[in-house]
Formats: sequence, structure tokens, C-alpha cells
Amino acid sequence: MDIFRQPAFASLQTETAVVREGRSVRIADVLVRQGARTVARASMVSIRPTQEPNGSRWHPDSPSMSLSDTQLAALSKPGILWGSDGHADGWSESMPQHQNASRKRLWFHQPQLFAESENSPFVRAAMAGELANTLTSWGDGGIGFINHDVTILLARPPIGTLVGIEADNHASDDGIAAGAASMWDSQGRFGISVVSSVAHMAGSLDAASGPAEWSETDPSYAPNFDTAQ
Repeated sequence: MDIFRQPAFASLQTETAVVREGRSVRIADVLVRQGARTVARASMVSIRPTQEPNGSRWHPDSPSMSLSDTQLAALSKPGILWGSDGHADGWSESMPQHQNASRKRLWFHQPQLFAESENSPFVRAAMAGELANTLTSWGDGGIGFINHDVTILLARPPIGTLVGIEADNHASDDGIAAGAASMWDSQGRFGISVVSSVAHMAGSLDAASGPAEWSETDPSYAPNFDTAQ
């Protein structure tokens, strides 16, 4: 998904088109509009499931994503349990406690996105995958990058309502960054989220005070995403 205009807090409209409908692959494009303006676009490639090949393959172990029964029971619904290597206890429900330069992760009991229906597995995966930039771009000085796209790769849909995501990698130079994170559910890793992002010109979002009080280091900076048509 590419986000190239900042949408207002108003109704959105979507326009979809099936690019290809084959026996093993389906490709669809989506435009997200707000009035006469297109604010984002997305493409989806769906593959028909088949059989796993023989043999074993390498994958990273992440014992850091394990939660105790006590931690699971204490997690609010909806709610987020934040984790980082730099936190004394590993996990807490306080985001500001994890503003450090170490690897980040979280588990998320998500709120219901649409009043008329429960979140689908795809919606749960998308909501988790979009957090890849937060986890991979967040350091001891705040969240310094804003992602302008996200690519979510799913080996399978998530199972259950609790989803997790853990930062795997971050690379940046001259204000351009790339990040990758693994997505988890109670059965294990189910996908990967990849983001590209650009440094926030107003400075890092200081998460030390929590999302409700996020501030920029230069509050006078007021970007206009629509000046370049």
C-alpha cells in the first residue's frame, strides 16, 4: 500500500479492480479516495494454497515473543502489551517505558474496526503489519521516520484475535529507511511486514509521554502533503 497524501478525518471511498483472475493467482488493485482526491493505492496478490515441499528450512527463532499465562490474562481487551530488549521486565502495557535503542515487539488485542462486523483475519493482519514502522523506526530519541508504504506478506491468515509483531531489521541513510518485522499469533509466525520510510522533518515523535501526548521536536513545522500535485 502506498500512502501519498495525508487524508483528513472524513469519509473514504474505495475503487477496486480485478487485474487477473487465474486458477492459482488473483490480483486486484484498490484506489482510496477522499472526495475528488486519491490519497492512497494498494495492490493485492492472492495465491491458492498448495502443499509444503519436503525438507526443513532455516527460520529465525524468537523466544522473546513468548508470554506467560499471567501476562496474557493481564492484557486488556482491546489493549497492547509492549516489549523491548532494553526493558527490565521485557514487557509492560506502558509504551513510554520502551523508548530505548533496543529491539521492539508487541502483542495486540485489537479493537473492532467496523461497527457492523468483527475484524476478519486479513484486517487483523493489516492492522498489525502497519505497526512495522513504529517498531523498526523507534529508538531512544523517539520514532524518527514516517512510512509512506507498507508491504504485508502472509504465509497464512492469523489465527485468533491476539496478534503480535516483532522488529527484525532496520537500515537507514540520508533520511531514507527500510524496515522489516515478523507477525505472530498463538501458533507462531504467520507473515512479514516490510516498510519504507522517510525521516520526519519536524523531528522524531517523542513516544516517552505515550501516544495521547505525542509531540514533535519542532512543533512549528507544518507539512503540506498536497503542495506537489
